Amino acid sequence: MVACVVGTDGPLPLAESARRLIAERCLKCHGGVRERGHLNLHGTERASRPAASGHRAIVPGDPAASELLRRIAADDADERMPPEGQALTDAERALLHDWIAAGAPESPHWSFVVPVQPDRPAEANDRWCREPIDGFILRSLRAAGLEPSPEADRATLLRRISLDLIGLPPTEDELASFLADAAPDAYERAVDRLLASPHYGERWAAPWLDIARYADTQGYEKDGNRTIWAWRDWVIDALNANMPFDHFTREQLAGDLLPGADDRTRMATAFHRNTLNNTEGGTDNEEFRMAAVMDRVATTWNAWMGLSMQCVQCHAHPYDDLAHADYYRFMDFLNQQADADTDDEAPTMPVTTAHGATSIPVLQELPQDRRRTTHRLDRGALTSPAEAVAAGTPPALHAFDDAWPRDRRGMAEWLVASSNPLTARVIVNRAWESLFGTGLVATSDEFGVMGEPPSHPELLDDLAVRFREGGWDMKALLRELVMSATYRQAAVRAGPGIERDPTNRLLWHAPRRRLDAEAIRDSALLVSGLLSRTMGGTPVMPPQPDGIWNVVYNGSQWTTSEGAQRHRRAIYTFWRRSAPYPSLMTLDAVDRATCTVRRVRTNTPLAALVTLNDPAFVECAVALAQSVDGLQPEAAIDAMWHRALLRAPLDAERGVLRSLYAAERARYEAAPADAATMAGDGDQAVHRAALTSVASAILNTDEFLSRP
Repeated sequence: MVACVVGTDGPLPLAESARRLIAERCLKCHGGVRERGHLNLHGTERASRPAASGHRAIVPGDPAASELLRRIAADDADERMPPEGQALTDAERALLHDWIAAGAPESPHWSFVVPVQPDRPAEANDRWCREPIDGFILRSLRAAGLEPSPEADRATLLRRISLDLIGLPPTEDELASFLADAAPDAYERAVDRLLASPHYGERWAAPWLDIARYADTQGYEKDGNRTIWAWRDWVIDALNANMPFDHFTREQLAGDLLPGADDRTRMATAFHRNTLNNTEGGTDNEEFRMAAVMDRVATTWNAWMGLSMQCVQCHAHPYDDLAHADYYRFMDFLNQQADADTDDEAPTMPVTTAHGATSIPVLQELPQDRRRTTHRLDRGALTSPAEAVAAGTPPALHAFDDAWPRDRRGMAEWLVASSNPLTARVIVNRAWESLFGTGLVATSDEFGVMGEPPSHPELLDDLAVRFREGGWDMKALLRELVMSATYRQAAVRAGPGIERDPTNRLLWHAPRRRLDAEAIRDSALLVSGLLSRTMGGTPVMPPQPDGIWNVVYNGSQWTTSEGAQRHRRAIYTFWRRSAPYPSLMTLDAVDRATCTVRRVRTNTPLAALVTLNDPAFVECAVALAQSVDGLQPEAAIDAMWHRALLRAPLDAERGVLRSLYAAERARYEAAPADAATMAGDGDQAVHRAALTSVASAILNTDEFLSRP
């Protein structure tokens, strides 16, 4: 019997299972980084060569002559491989035996194969299905003996799509209008309204800014200010206009090199000027220029290909078929720019926006007579240049078309080519992850051999092919996902799925998770009535705890914005790399020093301490309490609860809040100065201060902080 690695969607093919096992257990010592005993197990051809001992680890078709099988089964601990960790299991040894007996066949890693349109499952005809994705989900569920959950109620669905598509909860008026709309297409029209909202771009720009490592400062210890916010606004505008993703790619990577390039396309190239810039005295500008170029290589591969290239800077990739020289050939595309880690951040271009004139750093190709010669760097060291290399792409992936220029424009064409097996998969997977919490490939930042295989490979390919052939339309992709029956399920965990699929990889219910940092802040601002919906412009400085910027080396200060400016959406907050906005960081935002594809959610008491005590959240609680001024305590509690959660409180919930109000009122009556500090002077100070405590509790409920 052939032993195969089992994934969510069934066993993997024999060759892929063997390759994955060897990668996980063997390549650390016998791969692209190390070749102990002159043995490299990366691929059948290399593994079949005689090692230092004279033996051949793998003899295709002849298990008895294959030294690998003898060593993994050896009783002597000094001979048994792998030498560290647990020995291979009987099933794993059987897998490798059967693979070698079959001729040690090789197949490309699944993500390196161009996706093709799969056949639609028979389950697509089931009455439950609403969109093409549903048939694939239903097939996997039924194969596991599961059924989907019932559809969520309409109020929950409206809150879900609002938070997912624009990063803001619906207002009470929006909910009332939606619930009163009895038309069969009411949900569909709500989705279209949200996709057309200018706030859509603000919500979906945030993860792209993480990828682009956008910040308003240069980084390193001095961390001087950088004026690049006009590029942030370009991203928001491009997303709102539903710029096709292939155009979005070309303009950001090579907008200055496109036919008919103009100021808008040139401005887009600030994407790769978000790299760190070291303006401290005594630093070597060429050293840090090269650091920026290498960061651009890493970011490009992470953002579009879902692969890590950082390790290939020093040696061959330990797991994927990427050679050391591949890194430097690709780097040549990005090594011909005019920026040089100078204090003035040249080259820059003037930009006129609705909020005034500014200039931003952009990419500019060197003229032909100043082009640099790119060398492979031995072990990645600037002091050890080896042979010169020309711009090119890894041969293990799709070919570079000779019709493309050997510059950033050609690089961009290679990334969005129909022959590219990765980009479309990576982007649709990222959209899936944003809406369902986990990607079809759970390791959305690693599509290589060491990443997890997709839970629904045919579904991933179906989405990728249709996304690519349908014009790289992001709004159409998101629309299909949120219109699906899969997305509309209730989030209640009940039934056999709890035991059969505890991590919900089969999507038998809607995932419920804490909101992103920006959505938590923006939601609190909206329900408290403080949110300013002004879009674009210079970054703002909302309230933050004192002392965050005490240790800086460039003399800049955090000057808290006044009026409506302090209540802008989180995406407009000034972002200092060495001291990022603390409440957002505690809620799992990232410092943006490097490209981040996937934020890791944490669950610590620090998050609750922020939403209870941070000055910005206290302001929201005060404003929410003031919004029900004049109501009796019971009515005020009900009104605040409904505004925040869009439903009436249950009797038990109402009872807890009334008890909290009574306890807080008694506390403030005993300390009137504290009441005045919280709610101002006057006869109603104690009442308002107690209501503020209740408002804070409401804004800290799990239901408010979670996407339903």
